[in-house]
Amino acid sequence: MIRRILKITAIFLLLVLGAATFVYFKYLRPKPLLISNEDRAAITMMPLPSTVKIHSGEFILNPGMGITIQGPNDDILDRAVKRFTSHIANQTGVTLKKSGKGLMISYHDAMLPVQPVAADESYTITIYTEGVQLTASTAYGILRGLESLKQLLKENNGTFSWPHLQLTDAPRYSWRGIMIDACRHWIPKEAMLRNIEAMAAVKMNVLHWHLSEYQGFRVESKVYPKLHELGSGGKYYSHEDIREIVSFAADRGIRVVPEFDMPGHTTSFFVGYPELASAPGPYQLETNFGVLTPVMDPTREEVYTFIDTFIGEMVTLFPDPYFHIGGDEVNTTDWDNNPAIQDFMKVNKLGNSHALQAYFNQRLEKILSKHNKKMIGWDEILNPDLGNTIVVQSWRTHKSLFEAVQQGSKAILSAGYYLDHKLPAGKHYGVDPEILPGAVTIQPDSLHWEEYALSIYVSESPMKTQLVLYGESDNLRGLFYLLDNATGFENALRTGNDLKFSFTSDFGEIDLQATFVGDSLIGKMSLGLLSFPFNGKKVGGNTWPGTTPPRVEQMKPLTPEQKANILGGEAAMWTEVASELNIDSRIWPRAAAIAEKLWSPQELTKDVRDMYRRLEVVSLQLDRLGVRHLQDQYALIHDLAAGKNEKPIQILLDVLEEVKYYERLTLGVTTLTPMNEVVDAVQPESMAALKFQWMVDEFLEDPQHQKHEPAIRELLVLWRNNHKDFEQVAKGNARLEKVLLTSQELSMVTNFALQAIEAIAGKRTLRFADREAMLRALHGAGTNRAGTTLAVYPAMKKLVEAIPVIE
Repeated sequence: MIRRILKITAIFLLLVLGAATFVYFKYLRPKPLLISNEDRAAITMMPLPSTVKIHSGEFILNPGMGITIQGPNDDILDRAVKRFTSHIANQTGVTLKKSGKGLMISYHDAMLPVQPVAADESYTITIYTEGVQLTASTAYGILRGLESLKQLLKENNGTFSWPHLQLTDAPRYSWRGIMIDACRHWIPKEAMLRNIEAMAAVKMNVLHWHLSEYQGFRVESKVYPKLHELGSGGKYYSHEDIREIVSFAADRGIRVVPEFDMPGHTTSFFVGYPELASAPGPYQLETNFGVLTPVMDPTREEVYTFIDTFIGEMVTLFPDPYFHIGGDEVNTTDWDNNPAIQDFMKVNKLGNSHALQAYFNQRLEKILSKHNKKMIGWDEILNPDLGNTIVVQSWRTHKSLFEAVQQGSKAILSAGYYLDHKLPAGKHYGVDPEILPGAVTIQPDSLHWEEYALSIYVSESPMKTQLVLYGESDNLRGLFYLLDNATGFENALRTGNDLKFSFTSDFGEIDLQATFVGDSLIGKMSLGLLSFPFNGKKVGGNTWPGTTPPRVEQMKPLTPEQKANILGGEAAMWTEVASELNIDSRIWPRAAAIAEKLWSPQELTKDVRDMYRRLEVVSLQLDRLGVRHLQDQYALIHDLAAGKNEKPIQILLDVLEEVKYYERLTLGVTTLTPMNEVVDAVQPESMAALKFQWMVDEFLEDPQHQKHEPAIRELLVLWRNNHKDFEQVAKGNARLEKVLLTSQELSMVTNFALQAIEAIAGKRTLRFADREAMLRALHGAGTNRAGTTLAVYPAMKKLVEAIPVIE
């Protein structure tokens, strides 16, 4: 009996131990790092590889080194290897031989005539004493591996080498692209080729090419020649140009997806063919920007005949399986004012303009299917009647991506990746396709609620939206609807008749301040430096009989199957305030951060500081590759100097940034505005300001207030003293005089910051009144001047606010 009890006890203990072991290894054991901190610090690759292990030792390049290729014949890969060989020779002086020991490349499958969306781009690299091995299943993987070898190459006193390592890599998403708008401002062929080269360097694989707009039609059409003859202003790509660009991209494993926007954004169609429009012509190319009224007539068969013939021509130029139809921002004014269109809607039981656009898209999808193309469009096209073969490009909100994949459609994300917003690379890096910012997680309160209908004046036409408040006193929370997307917020503050709250949206941090006046609400919404007034009226509440709380839709987390419907994402570069003179600097190097977000494992893309460390290296690599994001700034500074000293201009511009989002459009920018002002020469993100911010933060965090003090002081003296020299250069120069006050403000705020450094370090004493006087003087120093802002202003203000004072 005792033996039996002992046996049962032993079995029980073994089962418990086994279960505990299972739980530990499956759930509790720390997961091994894909890349150790030491190895991560040793490389400057971007994107980061899936895994890498660096060993001691290095493989040194030598003149006797050769390349051996094992795999089926592939002309594209042969050209890629030649480019790689040329790159290595230019950088190191070592010309790799066509055969021999050194670099062994092996793969199984050649590239296909048309690159598939789900091409296998995985590869492995092994570097050891005897040489380098690059292995992949397909030639697409070899292309990506060659780019990694370029980035891994190191130089030490004139000797070039690769570190001994083992590396495995594969993309997180199969769709990693950039949308370039060639319509609002013309982007010539040479600029397109440069940017494709840069995309390949950071393993992006889709060029989304926006080719028709209110402002221009950019492709030669031989079946409808008036499209480019009358709709381009003389600036368009010939068939030969298109074929060259598509071939250039294919050589680098990059698909080209054309976009011809329909039914809105179509003025350039109507200049030559006004019969396609919903309102009578004549039409002329627009020079202003915004959402304008011209729109195709979806009720006329002639429109679909035109589109069918046009697409039939375009598919001969663009072999990719996807064709982008735009579908965004349809202004329905001309539909609403056309009696024939309204009659058509009644006869066909189309209840509103959304139904009419859905009808148009269904007809368009059938035309695309006839030409063996799949439809992709902006998130307005999402409709259950289109089926699940379409790809939805989410741009207005991240939420639309979740909605698309939860309905079974494929989708790509652009919300949060708009490069023309001029946001920091770190902001884009924080956007993950599978994580929905601002998801509604607050708990509604049906006993304490109020609803307001608001009008926000972002333009001449107010934007209609809603505000819902829940709870009372210290538990006040609510929902704010922006572009049909509900974002929850908590910790709202209501003091008497004043209301304040903030929340993070797809567009950035939004602050609202309002005042209750009876059943009305008046206030302003702030987004960065932008501020928009609004007003509204109460339309419901728990004290209002006959009203009910609005239905709150809480987003469900994505299932594994729904996550698989996320193909990837695209950075977007619209060109209202960019041209061939500065487009490279508006895309690079920040797009490399988005490229990494879409390629590297999710767990490796959380260290923003390390991303910036590598981004700076990649920026220089792109410069050597021929990308003009740095060169164009130098050229424009030279032009601005007009023969005078360029150094004071460079010092000032290093700490300026272009205003964010679309604030520059408030200055009256059109397609005719020259892109040669100071604002066009500054970078969207000032690295000097970012590094200064880091130093200030670490200085203030240091209990002794000594860390970085000499470096901070040196920069402050440089910036303070620069104004005198800049004043001399700017005198009589109309373009530079626009930022003369900014230069003066930089001198003022740096002088305050120098006093703050001394006070914080205990080297001088300041009174409370002194600090308050400084803060009053600082007020407004960081505002928009000629489309620029002083990027170091927040760090300067932080120093002044940290001054210890005596009463």
